[in-house]
Amino acid sequence: MFGGLTKTSSRIAIAAALGMTLGGFAMSATPAKAADLGGDCCADLEERVAELEATTVRKGNKKVSVTLSGWVVKLGTWWDDGHETNFYVGDKDTTLSSHFQISGSATIAPGWSGGYTIAIETPGTSCSAGFVENQFNDNACLNGDLDTLLSYMWLKSDRWGTVNWGMLSQATDNVALLPDLSGTVIESNAVLFDGAGMFVRPRGVRNSNDLGKGSDFTWLNVVSCLAAGGGVGADCAGFPYNGVRYDTATYAGFSVSSGYYEDDVWDVAVKYAADWNSIKVSAAAGFTSITDEGCTAGNPGQTVENVNGNCFNSVPSGGGGAPHQNGRRDVDIWQVGASVMHVPSGLFAYGLYQREENNGTQFTVENVVKDTSKNAEANQTDVWFTKAGIKKAWFPLGATVLWGEGGQYLHQFSGLCTEDPSKSDDSCEAFIPVGTFATKGPGNGDAIINQVQINDSTVNRWGIGVVQEIDSAAMHLFARWQHLELDLSAVCDEVAGCGPKGKTKFGKNFDPGYEDLDLFQVGGVIFF
Repeated sequence: MFGGLTKTSSRIAIAAALGMTLGGFAMSATPAKAADLGGDCCADLEERVAELEATTVRKGNKKVSVTLSGWVVKLGTWWDDGHETNFYVGDKDTTLSSHFQISGSATIAPGWSGGYTIAIETPGTSCSAGFVENQFNDNACLNGDLDTLLSYMWLKSDRWGTVNWGMLSQATDNVALLPDLSGTVIESNAVLFDGAGMFVRPRGVRNSNDLGKGSDFTWLNVVSCLAAGGGVGADCAGFPYNGVRYDTATYAGFSVSSGYYEDDVWDVAVKYAADWNSIKVSAAAGFTSITDEGCTAGNPGQTVENVNGNCFNSVPSGGGGAPHQNGRRDVDIWQVGASVMHVPSGLFAYGLYQREENNGTQFTVENVVKDTSKNAEANQTDVWFTKAGIKKAWFPLGATVLWGEGGQYLHQFSGLCTEDPSKSDDSCEAFIPVGTFATKGPGNGDAIINQVQINDSTVNRWGIGVVQEIDSAAMHLFARWQHLELDLSAVCDEVAGCGPKGKTKFGKNFDPGYEDLDLFQVGGVIFF
């Protein structure tokens, strides 16, 4: 998602580029000679030191200059899921977690340069709190891990732009997120990483874990991108790919980027930034087309229809040969984001809109009463997110940012589907816990686990936050509150009395009823 964030950090006012050359601390002083260490007995050491000195990349001594940059973020999260409250301490979530980036560049000729970028995330994706930690697992990231987020080369012309190739961010990665002029993209943005791994609790009953977590679902299941990219809810194309990307130079505030990536993914983005007297403006729009096959499993000889849902609710793993040739994931993604700031007052506003259009895998909802099927809302998902507030230097430390935010994630329930939805006679079938003071189940007050057909979903999000910038230390201190609500529409599937209190009849629409999730975070970010 945020693979290219450090290249644009100055534009979004996160932090100044405080790049530290490796030559600043590696062999920067004259190495000790053998005589200094005790005479001829250390001749081998002197030779080894000379070899290391000759091979160490140092600014001003080699043709390629190297910089180290990144950030460290740590926070504490107090959460309330309607059944339980608790407090966790950890890192931010994947691609926003602590990471470092090594960049090298060299001048080829006047106006021409080349270089490379390697970005390492720590903790990595498999150890990020938002995806792994939940109500029953609070130490998933105790030992941490490392992930290679980016690894690519580039050639740049000051006049003609830049060609990049390798494992890199797409042109549309972060495209609608980065126009946010508030400088709080790390602390809060439209992507719902925070709390994604938490289980959604049935309303008015005991912990659904009493009936086994196998039928529980997480917030990630109801903010699922059809493209199955790196984003959660928003920035659905935000996933590092192996590919080629071209970025134009900036003309009159405008720039264009476009790329082509494995396995048959292409995109284009247009960006604009300018100062209109006392008004700062930043905007961007992007289009992504993904036509990769999305099958991950299947025994030899199986058709896509027999893989039981494993083909269409997971990150695409490529393919093209049997049995994946019929499992194409054809998704178009449209994104737009814009922000304005009145510099004298510090007042700002930001907005994002995203739409996914599913052209391949069809999610259908079965009308169990009339024994017919119809296209589901999940074929097109919509997301909007807004943030508004004030950024003002009231204290000598640096600017203070106060904001409120709101958003909706519409029709993103595909993560609940337990059957292959590509067949015309299938719907989005799911086994889910049903709340709202259910009276049936193994114990009085337990949730009922029943088979339903999902019709639609809406996740509402609200929040407020504050960031205090500390310029002298390139640091942010922040506090924020986020509130999530889920509205789910379902139909009892071949089971009478599956709804609240066991009274909803077969084929009747109902809301299973779920608790809200509140997250309150306090933490800091330091940039280097």
